[in-house]
Amino acid sequence: MKVIAFVGSPRKDGNTSQIVDSICAGLKENGHAVEVYNLAELDNKGCQACDSCQANKVEYCAINDKMTTLLPKMADADCLIVGTPVYMMQVSGDTKNFLDRLFTFYVRSNHTARYLPGKKYITVTCSGAPAEAFGSVTEYLNQLFSGSFQMENAGNITAGNLMSKDDISKQQEVLKQAEDMGRKLS
Repeated sequence: MKVIAFVGSPRKDGNTSQIVDSICAGLKENGHAVEVYNLAELDNKGCQACDSCQANKVEYCAINDKMTTLLPKMADADCLIVGTPVYMMQVSGDTKNFLDRLFTFYVRSNHTARYLPGKKYITVTCSGAPAEAFGSVTEYLNQLFSGSFQMENAGNITAGNLMSKDDISKQQEVLKQAEDMGRKLS
């Protein structure tokens, strides 16, 4: 299985990264191929609303940046993992710019999706507030991936009370849940 993971936190090796890394460790135990990208380190110019993808002028995107090179990898992957901290009651800005670029996978003319239907996805959301405070962020991601992109939900991890960079180390049960989720994915 090919898995591509995206971490939407600018904190290198922070809570979101550690949870995504735990999922990936479980996946690698089963021999799955895993690539992880930190969205804060990508050259992502953001969607320009040029509609080239919708008019079939390009296969994926007319923008010439690193994100465009990753779109075919996403189309080829069997599972996507998206991890984000909660900023101002929503996904981080880097994550939002990333999600906007996925517009190429949505077919506006008939409200269907291309390349992604049937693939699996996992989401990770991390917050300084209690985990249940921002379940709406996970719901938003589920609506996008399950609804718009017709993908199969392989799991959601919602972690809270993560104020400092390494607070997840005090929640070993979440890291174990993440690793188990990766281990069970097939």
